[in-house]
Amino acid sequence: MKRPILLGVVWPLVTAAAALFAAPVPTFIYDGQPADLGSFTHDSEEGQGTAEFTSVLERFTAPDGRFHVELLRKSYKRFPVEEYSVTLKNLSSDQPTAIIENFKSFDETVPLPAADQSVELNILRGSACSPEDFTPIFSTLAKGETRPFRTPSGRSSNDYIPFLEASFDADNGLIAAVGWTGAWAADIENTGDALHITAGMDKTRFYLKPGETIRQPSITLFTRQKTCRRAFKTVVHRFMLDCKAPRRSDGTLHPPVLSNGSGGGNKTPEMMLDILNYGLESQLPFDTYWVDAGWYGPAHYVDPLPNCSADWWNNVGDWTFNTTTNPAGNFHKISDAIHRANMRFLLWFEPERVAEAPIRQEHPEYIHGDLLDYGQDAALGWIEKVIFDLIEDNKIDIYRQDFNIEPGPVWAKMDESDPDRVGIAEARHVTGLYKFLDDMRARFPDIAQENCASGGRRIDIEMISRAFSYCRSDYPIGIKPGDTALVMSQNATLNTIPFLPFQGNETNCAPFHDDYAMASCFAAGTVFTPSEFDAGVVARPFTDQETVWFKKSFDLARRIVDLSSADFYPLVDETPAGDDCWAAWQFFGPDAGYAIAFRRAAAPDNDRTFELTGIDPDAQYEVDLYDGTFDVIKKCVSGKELTAWKVSIPKRSFRLIFYNKK
Repeated sequence: MKRPILLGVVWPLVTAAAALFAAPVPTFIYDGQPADLGSFTHDSEEGQGTAEFTSVLERFTAPDGRFHVELLRKSYKRFPVEEYSVTLKNLSSDQPTAIIENFKSFDETVPLPAADQSVELNILRGSACSPEDFTPIFSTLAKGETRPFRTPSGRSSNDYIPFLEASFDADNGLIAAVGWTGAWAADIENTGDALHITAGMDKTRFYLKPGETIRQPSITLFTRQKTCRRAFKTVVHRFMLDCKAPRRSDGTLHPPVLSNGSGGGNKTPEMMLDILNYGLESQLPFDTYWVDAGWYGPAHYVDPLPNCSADWWNNVGDWTFNTTTNPAGNFHKISDAIHRANMRFLLWFEPERVAEAPIRQEHPEYIHGDLLDYGQDAALGWIEKVIFDLIEDNKIDIYRQDFNIEPGPVWAKMDESDPDRVGIAEARHVTGLYKFLDDMRARFPDIAQENCASGGRRIDIEMISRAFSYCRSDYPIGIKPGDTALVMSQNATLNTIPFLPFQGNETNCAPFHDDYAMASCFAAGTVFTPSEFDAGVVARPFTDQETVWFKKSFDLARRIVDLSSADFYPLVDETPAGDDCWAAWQFFGPDAGYAIAFRRAAAPDNDRTFELTGIDPDAQYEVDLYDGTFDVIKKCVSGKELTAWKVSIPKRSFRLIFYNKK
């Protein structure tokens, strides 16, 4: 799809963005004194640039010749974005560094347009498997106030989505994205004439051993100038698609998923084939087959009906096949069938957690609590061999990584063994996590990676650049009270798409034949688990009426997924968990797109008019209209009429339009 006209707003912002930040450098205490980088040996060189960015690699070495800081700066050519990545090294082969404390990857003061002004902070809650997932937290930061953000759980988006937005006024502001899949910390202070921002790990007081190298949090800064917040979300979304979304070896984007699947791996191969064949015979337009948790562990009987089975949790870490359920001890039969159907095979793993597994007895030193220590080279080498061999043998196209513990307390316990190494366990583990994922892509250049952590609790810019999130929250899994799961699903799409372009949602929170509920679940990736709809396929056949509804539903989902690489524009501001408002957004290109509006069950307004973008007012458009149901109405409308899109619908209803320029 061609890039839409609106992206012209990016070009005049780039120079101004580069000028807003002088030359940020990390700040820290070294050997008991605030570090003066002016006293460090300093050199720099042009880094490896691309068509998208230029880069400069700066190196700072302490006077003792041991402690070494590398700062990689990237300046993006088409976007108002600067990125800072930090690596710490000990250059000595036989001596430790002095103690490094309170290390901040980013410590910068940004002038405010006017003295003594307040600043609006726009933050999104993280994912806690609740109706409030991804809802906005708006607050005012007055002169002299500081707002701290902390993630002690160690899962980066458990508490907040780490894209911290500050608005100076209606047309100017910034977003600071913290890239750290661990316990990050940020403070935003309004000094009265400037905004002071610091970000880094939550707790650091450590020395580096001889030859030791670790990562520290990266920071990506988006500068908004002379652009309203809604239009800027389009810019952010396009940046994330063009510069951060994972790609195949030929440089093209991995396509998002519209998946059918067995749910858990507790299904027999025959059941898995039945589910696959149901989708194929019903001509449901899926491109991916999904097998989730529960396929591993010692030979044992599991109930095939519950998703994943009750004991999926207890066998993690034993990455052998449960041969009672799957006597072949592999997925060759289902994998071959998936590939014959020209679909992709997605398989679930949770490699960082170890429950009851042989590795506990074989190498207890690898494990702390239930956490496999990725900071140990031997442990990392072991898990890489195990997982990579499984990927190769079973021809896995999409690797799904889950993470169902909070590592923060484990790392804190590890820190207790040496008060001069606080933060090292976390830093080494996160560094190892990135190496694991990067090594996987080096061995399998076309593999797609999917990131889950009890839903969406590890969504940060470092993980987004490596993996998609097709289970952005666990809350929509299964029927929930009222419309809470549906409202949460709408919120997730509207509120997080700018930062997380490819994301997915389960559909089994939608009751049969409830078009409003199913439409609420559609996202840039959409997931169908037939057995979660009243045990369909596994325990009973679906009725013809149910299959007809699924066919209508997923044909629509297919169109939405296929437009997910278009540009995004929010038609309303971020929506809360309440049922008393409208939610609406648009995906658009120069000639085609779609827009959808939801009037929630308690929303008081009978009608709304939304200003669509990227529409030629002088052109004619062919429109497919879905007015509260999945039955299409075809129309031809003028661009002028389409631009001012008037929506009048009853409560708990939706309107969806697809449009194509004639």
